[in-house]
Amino acid sequence: MSDSLTSRLQLLYERIPPKVLTLPESDWAAKPAPDKWSKKEVLGHLIDSAINNHTRFIRLQIEPQPLVIKKYAQDDWVRLHQYQEWTTEVLVRCWQSHQHQIIVLMEVAPEESLYKLCDIGNGELKTMQWLYQDYVAHLEHHLQQIIDYDF
Repeated sequence: MSDSLTSRLQLLYERIPPKVLTLPESDWAAKPAPDKWSKKEVLGHLIDSAINNHTRFIRLQIEPQPLVIKKYAQDDWVRLHQYQEWTTEVLVRCWQSHQHQIIVLMEVAPEESLYKLCDIGNGELKTMQWLYQDYVAHLEHHLQQIIDYDF
């Protein structure tokens, strides 16, 4: 696995929790608009993303190729989990636990698995390496919605 990608994820795993836990609870619960997610819901979405991507990363290594990846109904996942009602500390710890699983999975993935193919929709084929990169970029994008960070 790409050491730089794993290092980026490890850095987020270590540095984001102490930073975000300093935010006031009112910041976490506030919705920028009625149809937009609060910071709690954004972090919940990142938990859902980790769950779905973790499963993809495993399946891509053990199932026939190309693995067909189905999109998930992210708004429904957030709504059904009711992340707005969770305590911030529980949300952050849950997010961190899922990141740990993905970091371990990335670290132990054999080099050849990085080139396994999946269909991400409309017959567009991508490698597992691309999925890893996309996962981390998506994570960083949404973390910027929660807190400005520069590391």
